[in-house]
Amino acid sequence: ELFNIPSITEEEARIIAGKVEQRIQQMQLPFVSAPLIREIQNQVLLEKAKQDPRFAVYRNALTRVGVPMWDFSHIIGGNGYEAQENANMQPNPETIHKKVADRLCKEAYLLMLPPEIADAHLAGDIHIHDLEYFGTRPFCADYDARYFFKYGLMCDGLGERTAVAKPATYPTVAILHLIKVLAAGQTNSAGGQGLFNFNIFLAPYLQGKSAREIEQLAQTILFEANETYVSRGGQLVFSSIQLESGIPKIWRDAPVVYRGRVGPETYGDFEDEARTFMTALLLTYLEGDAWGKMFSFPKPEIRLRREYFAKSEHEENMYLAAKLSAKFGSSYFDNVIPGYRDSEGQDCYQCCAFRLEEDIGSEEFQRKIMFEDGAHFSMGGLQVVTLNLPRLAYIAKGNDDFLFEALRKQMAIAKRVLMIKRKFVKHQLESGLLPFLNQQPRSNGHKAPPLFDVLSASPIFGFVGINEMVQYHTGSQLHESQDALRFGLRVIAEMEYIRKMYSEESGLPFAVARTPAESCSTRLAIMDLLHYNGEAKSVVRGDISNWRQQLEEAGRTAVPAYYTNGFMVNYDSEISLAKKIAIEEKAFPLLSGGNIFHAFLGEASPDAESLAKLNQRIAMNTQLGYYSYTRDLSVCKLCHHTAGGLIETCPNCGHSDIDWFSRITGYYQNVSGWNAGKREELKRRYRVLTGAASPPADVYQLT
Repeated sequence: ELFNIPSITEEEARIIAGKVEQRIQQMQLPFVSAPLIREIQNQVLLEKAKQDPRFAVYRNALTRVGVPMWDFSHIIGGNGYEAQENANMQPNPETIHKKVADRLCKEAYLLMLPPEIADAHLAGDIHIHDLEYFGTRPFCADYDARYFFKYGLMCDGLGERTAVAKPATYPTVAILHLIKVLAAGQTNSAGGQGLFNFNIFLAPYLQGKSAREIEQLAQTILFEANETYVSRGGQLVFSSIQLESGIPKIWRDAPVVYRGRVGPETYGDFEDEARTFMTALLLTYLEGDAWGKMFSFPKPEIRLRREYFAKSEHEENMYLAAKLSAKFGSSYFDNVIPGYRDSEGQDCYQCCAFRLEEDIGSEEFQRKIMFEDGAHFSMGGLQVVTLNLPRLAYIAKGNDDFLFEALRKQMAIAKRVLMIKRKFVKHQLESGLLPFLNQQPRSNGHKAPPLFDVLSASPIFGFVGINEMVQYHTGSQLHESQDALRFGLRVIAEMEYIRKMYSEESGLPFAVARTPAESCSTRLAIMDLLHYNGEAKSVVRGDISNWRQQLEEAGRTAVPAYYTNGFMVNYDSEISLAKKIAIEEKAFPLLSGGNIFHAFLGEASPDAESLAKLNQRIAMNTQLGYYSYTRDLSVCKLCHHTAGGLIETCPNCGHSDIDWFSRITGYYQNVSGWNAGKREELKRRYRVLTGAASPPADVYQLT
């Protein structure tokens, strides 16, 4: 049975077989093939589905999936299907193989979903992310390094096909183990991999180490992470590490876990080592690689706390984090100062902006802090389904009630997708097909708890285009009127209300989050141009003057159209940084699953000292919980000089063969690999602080 639909009866099967045989005889072909018979059979099933929907499901179950030779020939040439879908992927043999496999799997999973859900994705009502991995693995995972420091490393999760390592005794080995954790973890996940409390949990290994030794360890981390070119389809592992300049209160008295033992020391005993290690990491990020180029991964997630700005011992790290933003734009600031953030709790930002958290009030939380019987933190996302919000406005035609009714229907469909995903992943778990995530090494004769609690991962509702939704519905964009802004916040609040209701009904940690939308913001905009052209063409961003021809000739990644991401103002809105913050910060307390604020810096080299002061003002006086500064970069292919801004000629050697780098969503990558929608967005971004040696005057309104 598929989706509670009973199997076809023998009598029905005979009737269908008879019709197929009759049609084949009428065709009078010299020979027939199995694929031809299958196609005729599916045609008959579709005809019968008009009277009985069961037969549509039977047709899905019997449909052949694969890649036509014409399409295959384009893919192996580095073009065709989903070229430039993911800027982190370089055309290479593994990428080609992944693209072929992705296409087959996406077709198959859509056929395995109930037809009305598959239709919702195909028509652009929703977007199911990482569809190629839908039935096999969860989305993203953030790991507790203490697990490996206690139990050692099994990269295959079982120890049957890889060497089993004891817990690391030396810091270099501990670091190499964690790099392998990120690489092994991505084989069981569809999205990003992270390590929270990174420098805190490694700090005990650094006791007694010289500054030079700690510097070497920092270099080991960054070069290993950026040379481990083994992720899905031949790419770097999309990864992040959480950095703290001190030891948070909840961890001060927690026993250290390292070298296979727990305690007796506590993490509070190693605050100097943790801080020194963060300093070494930031200095290494600033130095760049042998060419002076930035390190793309792991993304440094810089935790911001009040004491880090108040105490002198943290001043250097806060300055270096800002300097890294000024030079490469690499830092991501995880601000726990706003009142809605639980500064004493444990959470992390993952992938491009998903916030995952644990309940500080539970007894289990304290067990995890103390690592009792191996209890540890396991934070991650199960699946992301993005809602196409502008379409709600097109349907509602200015009626608030119609819009919110459409929103409820859209979220109900997305919820069904998330619940089906959970069912699939539960089956994989019970079948032993997520061995790394579900590993349970033995220690002293006892099994450890599973590394990652897959079924507790958050099902996530994403969204794009809220700016275009309010523009079409109210006549104004988010930054153009208070009514538009209030309506946008009202929609977010309604999504959160529905999300909370779903969580209370099911006991599952549903979340609403800003979606990275590297490709789906363009895909959904194109789907609306196709199905709601009269409405969509008035609000879709980018250059849509020739969109249909571009779509027909080169596919959707060649169409320079897009929706604005998350709860963001239009990228080319010429408003001050203070006003942009005042608008976008209002969504942060409402979004349970995370959000991000982007400040796009001007092309002149920003002053690090000024940026550090600005950073403190933002952290202490706004509701921004997660933000970054994006500096565009140009890298000369001849002399490898890195310059600020998107320039045509190298200022060092005069060469014109230049690579441009910028932040595409939640990570930096070469602009040549971006899809046309994102390249168009890059052209239109309104940049602040251009040529300024200090923050503009209106920034001081933040105080």
